[in-house]
Amino acid sequence: MDQPPDSHGSDHEGKNDTISAYPEMHTMEEYIQAVKSRHAHFHPSEESRHTRKGYAIDPVGAALHGTHIHAISLSKDSSILLSGGSDGYVRWYDLPASMNGNNMLTQNLRNSFVEGVTKVGVLMTWWGHSHLERGADPDTSAADAPLSAVHSLACQREALWGVSGGESGTINLWGLRHGAGSIRHVLHKHTDAVSALQLDPSEEHLVSGGWDRGVYQWDLNTGQIVRSFDGHTGQVSNIAFRPLYVPGEQPIPDVALYPSAPEPMDVDAADDDLEQELNRTLSEQAPDDAQHDTDAEGDNDSLFGGERDGPTSDSHGPDQDAEGDTDDDDDADEKPYAGRHDTPHLAATKSTGASISLPGQPTKSEPKSELRAPEPKSHLPKPLFGSMNTSWHYDADLRDFSQDILLTSTLSGQVMLWDRRVDTKSKYGVRALGLPHGTPPWCTGTCWNHTGDKIYVGRRNELVEEWDVRMLPDITSNPGSRSQNGAAPAYLRALRLPRGSGPVSSVAVMPNNRHIVCGSFDNVRLWDLEATGQVPFKIVAGHHGGMISHILMDPRARFLLTSSGDRGWFASSTETLLMHEISAL
Repeated sequence: MDQPPDSHGSDHEGKNDTISAYPEMHTMEEYIQAVKSRHAHFHPSEESRHTRKGYAIDPVGAALHGTHIHAISLSKDSSILLSGGSDGYVRWYDLPASMNGNNMLTQNLRNSFVEGVTKVGVLMTWWGHSHLERGADPDTSAADAPLSAVHSLACQREALWGVSGGESGTINLWGLRHGAGSIRHVLHKHTDAVSALQLDPSEEHLVSGGWDRGVYQWDLNTGQIVRSFDGHTGQVSNIAFRPLYVPGEQPIPDVALYPSAPEPMDVDAADDDLEQELNRTLSEQAPDDAQHDTDAEGDNDSLFGGERDGPTSDSHGPDQDAEGDTDDDDDADEKPYAGRHDTPHLAATKSTGASISLPGQPTKSEPKSELRAPEPKSHLPKPLFGSMNTSWHYDADLRDFSQDILLTSTLSGQVMLWDRRVDTKSKYGVRALGLPHGTPPWCTGTCWNHTGDKIYVGRRNELVEEWDVRMLPDITSNPGSRSQNGAAPAYLRALRLPRGSGPVSSVAVMPNNRHIVCGSFDNVRLWDLEATGQVPFKIVAGHHGGMISHILMDPRARFLLTSSGDRGWFASSTETLLMHEISAL
């Protein structure tokens, strides 16, 4: 038999050379390192993190369910979107194909949505959440088992498996990429609907919460409960771990504790001119201020606290309504600002006329000869960290944050913080957010900001509360400050939606930490926390007239997903999952 020509051998060698050009993974450590390297790319862009103008959020498509959507979840790469509803089924959607494909809504369906919603969700497959009794074999009993409404979902970051919580109290662990929907194990403990599921950052533990007021931590390697978080007074509505947000390789701005931070720093030109004018005025009026200290404007409070001279209209600031007007009506029970809640921790943030000392300028030993800045003609906000421009530009490396801090909330309005490193005998967590006076006991939507130092809580009376975790009392050392005993720690402020908006059932924070998305019965709003105009928010087109069950954003902040469902708490729903596209302005 003739031998094959040499050219075939050379071609074979060329193919081997081409294959060997790619890195080969021979060990598990190399594979894990490759996976971590891939995950490093899933973060918001620099433009999304640093924008001050906001975002354009445009509706693109819709996935009609025909049932209340209680839960949604997304894989790390945003390729798989899961939804669960009251009909007892888990649906798998291909998100990239839904957003970029050519599958369009019919003309009749398109007329029921706002302009721009033209595409339909691409449904890949679906399966039921089977209610299996203890000891039942999932392989043989799942087909004949009754279905249970899906109240919560969690997806492994690589979409290898997922978990769903049912109305009957069972938690099913099923395969996703391999054998989608096939039940691998069932976790039994809850006696009522499992309303919240959250995987810890290692994805080796699962934290579940239900209507039976129980919150449990599961070891997914053994399927056993390793800890319970007791002390909840209502049905658990949300569980969230403190974020480990790593912004990427970005320069860290210099931060100083005086208004004019040294260079280098990205400072807005308008604020720079205002600071120069203020410094020049201080230099010219320094002798007069030293002699006539009684005529100087401002107070004697230090930058980070001190006793107040008394409550004034300037110290509290105007009421920040949704319309942006400054009214003088008596709505102290609504507490739109932290200044209406008397707490020494927030004394520095209540006054807009701060006493400012210039760096390098000598100060007097007597309080009466202290130099104080006259109130400028333009509004000069009082800085808390760094210069007047760096609060929105904070981009430090936060990889040292603990993975053990989590937040739980209940339908009764209770919000608690837990540290898994604390002894299990601690029954009330390590921190608690009290219920402010005049606030109804209700809460379904809570979230952290991306730096893990603030919490946003949606309330039934059309409010979104902003809390700073660095200002909460330690309830382990002071039992009297526990929220269930009625003492409420001070909060920073409350954002008031227009009257008639309905309860705020879900909230989410945008990558720049300046804008938040809050979903109420009437609309979804993009709220600017530092807005100075009359209307501090924009309406996100798409949703109208129904309870928002979840607001979800992909890790790269390109897509915004909103689902409508009552989560079993007797409200109306549009029974639709809307898909939006995000672009930074």
